[in-house]
Amino acid sequence: MEALKRNTIGILFLSCFMSFAQEEKSEKILNPPVTIEVLTGDVGIASQMIINKSFRSVPRLGFFSVTNISSKWNETTSKDAMSQANITFEIVKGLRLFGGMHYTPTTGLRPTSALMYTLNYKSLLLSLGPRIDLSKNSNAEGFVMAEYKPEINENWKIYSRVQGLYAQNLNSGEHARGYLMLRLGLSYKDIRFGLGANWDAYGPEKQSKQNYGIFLAASLFN
Repeated sequence: MEALKRNTIGILFLSCFMSFAQEEKSEKILNPPVTIEVLTGDVGIASQMIINKSFRSVPRLGFFSVTNISSKWNETTSKDAMSQANITFEIVKGLRLFGGMHYTPTTGLRPTSALMYTLNYKSLLLSLGPRIDLSKNSNAEGFVMAEYKPEINENWKIYSRVQGLYAQNLNSGEHARGYLMLRLGLSYKDIRFGLGANWDAYGPEKQSKQNYGIFLAASLFN
């Protein structure tokens, strides 16, 4: 009888463990990692953090945030920052509606809305969509990002990314903000590193800034 009790308890414990493991696996599928990247270049340093999570109880609802900060080596206070935080709703697979807040030092904090389409196919990840400020002096922008990560072996991959943004003021029709980021390197498990280049343009005059260097990125899982 004691042996039967021990076996029963063992089976229940194993069943609970397997159920927990399966739940953890499904959560990781629903919730991509937090991605942090730093580019150290000849002009300065640039960072990007992406948070993209789903609510456990309502998987079609989620939270999405992107924060970009860039500073020259001789600056004591960075004036180049862009951050947004959104509640997301998945309309159909791959297409989400965003609603939240967008901030830059120039425009301040504004309500915003966006659409984002994401395609994840084998070694290719593609994201693109429009965004608009819900304010009187609105900016509208288009965003696109493509990552290509062909496998070398089980742990190593080639890593490449093109990421671009173009923003225009709807009242004046003038250029507001734009950037192009290029990355080329290697990926080892959850770590990526290699060569990087950033081109930034600001305001109607499209004042430009370039930064060339090396980048390091990591995916932080729950």
